[in-house]
Amino acid sequence: MHPLARAVLAAPLALALAACSGSSKTSCPAGQTDCGGACVDLQSSTVHCGACLHACAAGAACTAGACACPAGQIACAGRCVDPATDAANCGGCGHACGPGTCAGGACACAAGASACPGANPECVDLQADPAHCGACDVACRQPAPDCAAGSCACSPPRTACGAACTDTRIDASNCGGCGNVCPLTNDVCLGGSCQCPDALPDVCPAAGSPQTCVSLAHDERNCGTCGHACAAGQTCVDGTCACPAGKVVCGTGSAAICTDPLSDPANCGTCGTACAPGTACSGGRCLCPVGAPLACGGSCCPGTGCCEAGTACQTAHDNGLGQTYYDCGALDEHTQAQAVLAAKAWSGTGMTYDGNTICGTFCLCRETGTQAAVWCYAGSPMKGLATVSNVGSCAIATCPFAGGVAWH
Repeated sequence: MHPLARAVLAAPLALALAACSGSSKTSCPAGQTDCGGACVDLQSSTVHCGACLHACAAGAACTAGACACPAGQIACAGRCVDPATDAANCGGCGHACGPGTCAGGACACAAGASACPGANPECVDLQADPAHCGACDVACRQPAPDCAAGSCACSPPRTACGAACTDTRIDASNCGGCGNVCPLTNDVCLGGSCQCPDALPDVCPAAGSPQTCVSLAHDERNCGTCGHACAAGQTCVDGTCACPAGKVVCGTGSAAICTDPLSDPANCGTCGTACAPGTACSGGRCLCPVGAPLACGGSCCPGTGCCEAGTACQTAHDNGLGQTYYDCGALDEHTQAQAVLAAKAWSGTGMTYDGNTICGTFCLCRETGTQAAVWCYAGSPMKGLATVSNVGSCAIATCPFAGGVAWH
């Protein structure tokens, strides 16, 4: 390839590589500095004078890297001013002439203003300045903190009441005149007259005060009429007490409450219907926990049912082999029926044989194919004893003699 052609092709490639290098550093000519991507001369730039972003005051110039105001001017609050003529900085930064002009670095007061002496005399209006009222350095204080016509007083429409200035048109403690306190709780002073506000248009007696401003349409303590209090949880809507949606009032007087009869154990289904201990109210019915029958005689009972016509819980029995069974009989009766329940509690599957094993009559055996267990009941000399063996068959089960355990 011709050398010139190679150079033409190489130039764009070099530019692309430079763009992808990731460097943002600007290469500046000699005597200039990169300030945020711009090449500047720190010796003469008013924005970057001596250092990047070191700006000179408005009107100042940057010479040899230092800011300087024009001859006769000084920098004040970011700008160059002439202290000989600038009324806001007369004789020095921050010294304002007020109602006057600045000449030769001294304040010259305008008509109606007076010069009060000091390190830098200032011009003031002795007729209205509360720090120089009527004369220099005469300051107004309470109860007359304002200056009017050269005298300390309360500025209209305020009036001196005691040690303070107040507007008797709107002050409920001095309504229409000093010391005239509005008598009603919650009332306001409007136009110098005590009255209830628009949001509380009604008047009712109140404990501890003669009367109070209320809204009979919305006040839960005075709903519809004075003294008619809503039940706990109720709101007053247009003068009528109402419970939230899904709730009803139960109880009377101060004991009345809003409650949900579907879930309140003290008022389950209907007001006053209380659930027994241990039960819960769900869907307006008293229910026992899962695994227990319905309440028997006011209690949640384990087992399979209730005794004494549904008024008592079943008895919990120990079958001697680590399981529990339930019936309405007493402990240690050791009946045949109890032996059957004890065997079924031991194993829910298997065969039960009664009176035809090597243990003789009045003993019951249950086999599972891998184990056999025996319970002896009333009529057997081994009454109340149980045992289990790994023989798997009641035909060869070991009777519970000395090695038996008690079942109840």
